[in-house]
Amino acid sequence: MPQNVDSCTTLVFFVNGKKVEDSSVDPEWTLLTYLRTKLRLCGTKLGCGEGGCGACTVMLSSYDRAHEKVVHYSVNACLAPVVAMHGLAVTTVEGIGSTTTGLHAVQERLARSHGSQCGFCTPGIVMSMYTLLRNNPKPSMADLDEYFTGNLCRCTGYRPILEGFRSLTSEATGGCGKVNCCRNSGQISPEANTYDSGPVDNTSCNTNEVTGIANDLNGETDVCDVLCDPSQFKPYDPSQDIIFPPELKIRNDLDNQYLELRGPRVTFYRPTSLSQLLHLKTLHPAAKIIVGNTEVGVEVKFKNQVYPVLINPTNIDRLTSIQLEESGVVFGASVTLTTIEDTLRDQVNTQPEHRTRVFSAVLEMLRWFAGKQIRNAAAIGGNIMTGSPISDLNPLLMAAGATLTLGSQGGGERQVVMDQHFFTGYRRNIVKPEEVLLSVHIPYTQQDEYFLGYKQARRRDDDIAIVNAGFRVRVRPGSGEVTRLDMAFGGMAPTTVMALNTMKELVGRLWDASLLEAATSLLLQDLPLSPSAPGGMVEYRRALTLSFFFKFYLSVRGWLSERLPQQVAPLTKEEELATQIHRHTAPSSTQLFQKVPPGQSPVDPIGRPITHTSALKQATGEAVYVDDMPTFSNELYAAMVLSTRPHAKILNIDESEALKVEGVERIFCARDLPGERNITGSVVPDEEVFASEKVTCVGQLVGLVVAKDRATAQRASKLVKIHYQDIEPVIITIQDAIHEKSWWEPCTICNGDTEAAFSTSDHILEGEMHLGGQEHFYLETNAHLAVPKCEDGELELFSSSQNPTKTQELVAKALNVPNNRIVCRVKRMGGGFGGKETRTSVVSVPISVAAAALGRPVRIMLDRDEDMVITGGRHPFLCRWKVGFTTQGKFRALEVDIYNNAGCSLDLSVSVLHRAMFTLDNAYKWGVVRVTGYACKTNLPSNTAFRGFGGPQGMMFTEDIVSRIAAFLNLDYVQVAEQNLYESGDVTHFNQVMENCTVRRCWEEVLTQSKYHPRTAAVHQFNKENRYKKRGISLVPVKFGISFTATFLNQAGALVCVYIDGSVLLSHGGTEMGQGLHTKMIQVASRVLKIPTEQIYIAETSTDKVPNTSPSAASASSDLNGMAVLDACTKIMERLQPYIEKNPKGTWKEWIKGAYFDRVSLSATGFYKTPNISGYNFERNEGRPFNYFSYGAAVTEVEVDCLTGDHSVLRTDIVMDVGDSLNPAIDIGQIEGAFTQGLGLYTMEELCYSPEGVLLTRGPGTYKIPGFQDIPKEFNVSLLRGAPNPKAVFSSKAVGEPPLLLAASVFYAIKQAVGAARADQGLHPVFQLDAPATSARIRMACQDFLTKKIESATPGTFKPWSVIV
Repeated sequence: MPQNVDSCTTLVFFVNGKKVEDSSVDPEWTLLTYLRTKLRLCGTKLGCGEGGCGACTVMLSSYDRAHEKVVHYSVNACLAPVVAMHGLAVTTVEGIGSTTTGLHAVQERLARSHGSQCGFCTPGIVMSMYTLLRNNPKPSMADLDEYFTGNLCRCTGYRPILEGFRSLTSEATGGCGKVNCCRNSGQISPEANTYDSGPVDNTSCNTNEVTGIANDLNGETDVCDVLCDPSQFKPYDPSQDIIFPPELKIRNDLDNQYLELRGPRVTFYRPTSLSQLLHLKTLHPAAKIIVGNTEVGVEVKFKNQVYPVLINPTNIDRLTSIQLEESGVVFGASVTLTTIEDTLRDQVNTQPEHRTRVFSAVLEMLRWFAGKQIRNAAAIGGNIMTGSPISDLNPLLMAAGATLTLGSQGGGERQVVMDQHFFTGYRRNIVKPEEVLLSVHIPYTQQDEYFLGYKQARRRDDDIAIVNAGFRVRVRPGSGEVTRLDMAFGGMAPTTVMALNTMKELVGRLWDASLLEAATSLLLQDLPLSPSAPGGMVEYRRALTLSFFFKFYLSVRGWLSERLPQQVAPLTKEEELATQIHRHTAPSSTQLFQKVPPGQSPVDPIGRPITHTSALKQATGEAVYVDDMPTFSNELYAAMVLSTRPHAKILNIDESEALKVEGVERIFCARDLPGERNITGSVVPDEEVFASEKVTCVGQLVGLVVAKDRATAQRASKLVKIHYQDIEPVIITIQDAIHEKSWWEPCTICNGDTEAAFSTSDHILEGEMHLGGQEHFYLETNAHLAVPKCEDGELELFSSSQNPTKTQELVAKALNVPNNRIVCRVKRMGGGFGGKETRTSVVSVPISVAAAALGRPVRIMLDRDEDMVITGGRHPFLCRWKVGFTTQGKFRALEVDIYNNAGCSLDLSVSVLHRAMFTLDNAYKWGVVRVTGYACKTNLPSNTAFRGFGGPQGMMFTEDIVSRIAAFLNLDYVQVAEQNLYESGDVTHFNQVMENCTVRRCWEEVLTQSKYHPRTAAVHQFNKENRYKKRGISLVPVKFGISFTATFLNQAGALVCVYIDGSVLLSHGGTEMGQGLHTKMIQVASRVLKIPTEQIYIAETSTDKVPNTSPSAASASSDLNGMAVLDACTKIMERLQPYIEKNPKGTWKEWIKGAYFDRVSLSATGFYKTPNISGYNFERNEGRPFNYFSYGAAVTEVEVDCLTGDHSVLRTDIVMDVGDSLNPAIDIGQIEGAFTQGLGLYTMEELCYSPEGVLLTRGPGTYKIPGFQDIPKEFNVSLLRGAPNPKAVFSSKAVGEPPLLLAASVFYAIKQAVGAARADQGLHPVFQLDAPATSARIRMACQDFLTKKIESATPGTFKPWSVIV
């Protein structure tokens, strides 16, 4: 501490209006840890720990004394240090509203608009929107887009979130959101619902001003398109928002206090003057200077870094000031990126355009720089000093010639230019250890100076760059001669680099085609990239450097043509389009569904869009997930010790250093589970709880550290040392497995003589396709709490699991007790998607072992990176096919070999393979089929169930084959597909008769509603007129079998308890993971019992209420559990019938009391098993694996940037057969969410593994799921009407998985667009495009004069960064 300075050692801040004073705070704690652990405010969630998902979003507020106003901004609580909250006010989701005191307008809209499914992301989204309203009470939809860049949702598909909040924007239209809504004209129907979703008129308002879809339905009058009624929302009243604490306005001493907060390992300083800062840096030259902690926080958590001294300079005027100078703007190094945005935007709006071209480029780049929460916290100085080679700002600052001012106590101040000399190596620069970056000068541009920046990432929103660049050119006045050229690139070296030779060689040349040709050749010399370069995509990254320069070349030529029209030709329309940047478009949508029948009782909720039963609690943060449960007084925390080798013998486990850590209770490993107790497995016992003698993948559990708290356990787990001896072979990819013949027993479906069928075919084609895996990315990672009862081996397990019965069984086996001693409870999950069906036992079993051994509760919640490494994901597949067909396009024969990458254990991989084989026909009659499947055993973590369960892969390959046939015959795809579509009475290749087949109805309706044929003509015209951007439009059908293919799983139970006050407690075997299962079950019970839904409650799913349950999977949960609930409720009603007949005008409560006093049982169990299904026999090709099929069809149009590989989904239309929908809001939400998840699978979600089997994409920073900007700009969903399903509860159909497959329409629209680009280059439009269709694959398939300059390295001559598994 500097001399003569009084330091403050007590942290003072406010949370939800309440003052917090803490003199013993640990500087290592984040705000999230403090809120959840110390204040028990658990509404704020841990989703990733790196600021990439937004689940932890809170609002910070401070008082700007210079402008005498309160400033509000959203931040990621998972990164923000709690010690940085001094003098600030924190608002969490609990602080703005609750179900008891009343919901805030934001919370109500999100919940009642069906924008919350699993609910784990909901509090963060609520707080982002709330912060926006506090800053702008009437924002635009573009403002919403900006504020949501840092939030992710895996369930909803985003549409209902945006639509729900639209009513709070300047673009709200009133009524239901439609301009010509009947409510705006006072024509409200008297027949309305009165459920907790708010009154919904289910009989009117079937018009839509965007597409007119509902008006095109041949005069149908049974259609509704109102899922919620915004006119019923209470208006937003800013005067009712939580007030900024008056004490923080009055007191300025908190701003001026020198903070010194010491913890066991870290000391935090907050100086208030520049001299104090420089003195501290002299004393602690290795200290980290943090503003938002957005980089250091990630390093500490994921790179195991420890920084004993942290210095926060946010209260030093010199570092937070902004000065406007004649030559440019000087920003203090601690100025946040959001403040820079605001300042530069003001400059752009007030200064001449030619002076602010650098500013405009920085603003454009900041649109795509991380999320809003990060930009609110991160400072420009941190971005520079971090020196990331893919920094978005550094290329712009270097190209602009930004000047940095550095200062130190002993050396004074000096200025340096950000040029090729600034960065000296990976994350190193010329700044001395004792120096501090004080300010950054960003210059104005001159009249004849042009500046642009570019960035390409895997996802548009909140993503790190693959390559980025900044370009500045100055030309001689009155000519196009280059007098200066600066080009800086990120993603092409360990540092941001400048293309020095290119810059030098192009000076003095005219800005013309010859300069372009020279520049593209020189850039490849300036920017070499090793084929083994970290990050991979080497050819693509090199191509991007050329594409960026080409775009810059065109843009500058366009500017010059305006200034020098006699010397420079103007851009053509297609060249102009190539230079256009992406602009926000407010999404539009329709949702069409069937009205309830006119005579349906108002109390009967079936068929009505009821709000998810937990939505309100989820929107207020009151919904309890496993890790939100209060801690026990003697609770311990567990952390996992994982293998780091793919295939190796364990020689020794050294626990000594870990055991020295204070607070470590014990370390468990295979020695603690002797013999059979250590053997586990969800299907066959081929796994170990703890690896004993060898490991078979990276990420396998070797040990478990149990300690007093999370931080201690995790820190100690990293100190356990495991010594290995590698074992050969190491099998990572499907190709490796094929080479080694490493697979479980292959299986074949064959319905005839394929050789004979091929011999009678007019044409035969062969091909292959690879489809990559997918991470579940449920927002709530694996979380479990094991509580031993200390009597007779009893243990209670609170688990985030889709499969409580299997969890119970495996825990009981490991503990060597009967199943009846283990109770597994599931309240809700923050998403599952199949990832919590079997792989949760990898986590839940070992912590149960620890809890039982220690006699104390043990809790665990995995970090995102751990969860991704351990639990596996969707199976990668390889398909090799041969097809025979007629000249007219009739399918004759199909022969297929498909391989999936199962990983190191069997798990569900063979069942996934079977589903892919069953789905390989998709919706078509193929004639004679022979399909053989191989589940490949590799040294990867075991892959597992994922929404669709092999169906998305099988269907994808089918559509590849159909499109290839159409292209070969030069026939329209629609023509080929239509003549082969299934009809009722047809027989599948696995010999199941098609009954009530509606696929053609779905197909024809989507053709009409989407205006497919005229839009196809428009796409072709667009492609004729444009070279650098192409469009594609694709139509795909889907057929998806419903049932577990393991026949014994097609059963369910339920328990109904009616209490004397008339309330009903309902239990069933399904689990709630956001899919609305509990809501639908309450609706089923409500109809049978004829009571309002409010009287029925589901507390949890528990193995002591309903035993022997099947997992909530296979889209069958509503079918199975719904029938079991119906059975139980029917029994209750049968017992009540005498009392109803005796007193027909009586009430429910009166009937219940009468039965009770007559000693009639008011509890009943229900049971259901699916009839008429049987296990499929592969040898005899017989059986009935599915109860029925779900059908649908989708049309999608996309636009592709051929120069970068970027794409936009312009419009998607879906028609889905869900039978008679139990709940249209939930079903449409499932369709939209599944489609968006499929969009990720097919276009952007890419799991990268090293050649050694190490997962390289371990969190939202490197693994990208779709964001708000990625959904279709127009998204129309229609439920097929008049298609009741006699084989499920109340004529409904399953909906969870089938719509995901329809996202293949995006992939094939992209492929069509790429084919058009290839045709322009004289290349064959038929080509192999593997999935996902990432920007890299798209760009490199769009071969042109730029990509031809790039030479590819010869495979086998280098070690790639990642391999296709």
